[in-house]
Amino acid sequence: MKTIYYSVHTQTWFHRDKGCTYTLGHNNHALSFSEQIPFLSFRVKERHGKVGPLVGILLSESSIPHLQKRQKRYIEMINSHLQTSGGIGIVFTLNGVRANTLHGYIFSEQNEEWIETITPLPDVVYNRMKSRSEEKSETFRQFIQWLHNHRIPYFNPCFFAKWQLYELLHTNERLRPHLPATVQVHTIDDILTMLHTYKHIYMKPNGGWKGKGIFTLTYTPTEEIIFERMHERKLLSRIDELNELYELTEYIAQQAIDSDTFHGNRYDLRILAHYNNGTHTISGIGVRLSQTQQMTTHIPNGGRKIPYRLVQERFHESLLHTIVRECGLTLSEHLGFIGEFSIDIGRGTDGQLYIYELNSKPMIFDEPEIQTHGAKRLIAVFDQLSGFASS
Repeated sequence: MKTIYYSVHTQTWFHRDKGCTYTLGHNNHALSFSEQIPFLSFRVKERHGKVGPLVGILLSESSIPHLQKRQKRYIEMINSHLQTSGGIGIVFTLNGVRANTLHGYIFSEQNEEWIETITPLPDVVYNRMKSRSEEKSETFRQFIQWLHNHRIPYFNPCFFAKWQLYELLHTNERLRPHLPATVQVHTIDDILTMLHTYKHIYMKPNGGWKGKGIFTLTYTPTEEIIFERMHERKLLSRIDELNELYELTEYIAQQAIDSDTFHGNRYDLRILAHYNNGTHTISGIGVRLSQTQQMTTHIPNGGRKIPYRLVQERFHESLLHTIVRECGLTLSEHLGFIGEFSIDIGRGTDGQLYIYELNSKPMIFDEPEIQTHGAKRLIAVFDQLSGFASS
């Protein structure tokens, strides 16, 4: 590896290897030779005179104050792994994009703080914007077009909407048996049809995440409808009551699976997956067990983690690998390059596996070993996209 330097005072990148020539970034910015006193130094990989990779990490503008207060531990961990492996990460927002440079923040291990920095264009962009509305903005659309024009690889392209996901995955005949029956809600009649067919259904916001906004409906033998959400359960006197509580056209209705249980509580797998040399493979498997309620297993909603080894024998891991591979293949074909995702998989009482959720921007895993391994796999994706992977 080589060492390159950045001067905050002159806002320039340089090296100290007399007689050598190095370039940095997608636009092959030539580094000057200088013996000036540097402010920041970085150990980087070198391939035929090009050093890096330089990775742009796109955040929402509202995330920057939290970044500066060192409250974005996931982003900080990625940067730490990048620097250890011989790469540089610059965190930026859409406001930091210029014609030939990025204005953003690089973490200084020496000073233990985020430093405002200007870099050449990145070799690859990693999208971690937190808002669906921001991704639907004209500014974001123009930025994606800008990346295309410059041929800068990026991932992941967008948040996944649940109905869009169902439609895409349903095109894959290998995945079709693992999808609970799902419809997009247009009217109350769509919900009633699902209830009459499956008796128990989940109602999920099409753009929701972390279990927010989810409720269930159960059709009883006495033709009553039980409504249940977090810590609330009641009979509906009329189905139209739902219109007063929710914007139902923003929901999907999904068949509720009779779930396998562990010590009497339902559980599901949280699988972290990354792209690796032409396919998608598993980086880690966690398990979430419902506790205070049976509706979701999310830890913020009362679920808890348990070791995968406690339920491992109930799963054919070759099938898990196939599901992950086929999900990555199908999504990449329709949505653009997918570098990582997480997937929630449940097991029915009949032993069948079902895909419950799939997320393009995985939440932080509570298992440190999964999070650390996932970060290393993510760095490997950066290296592959930028041409710095070991041959």
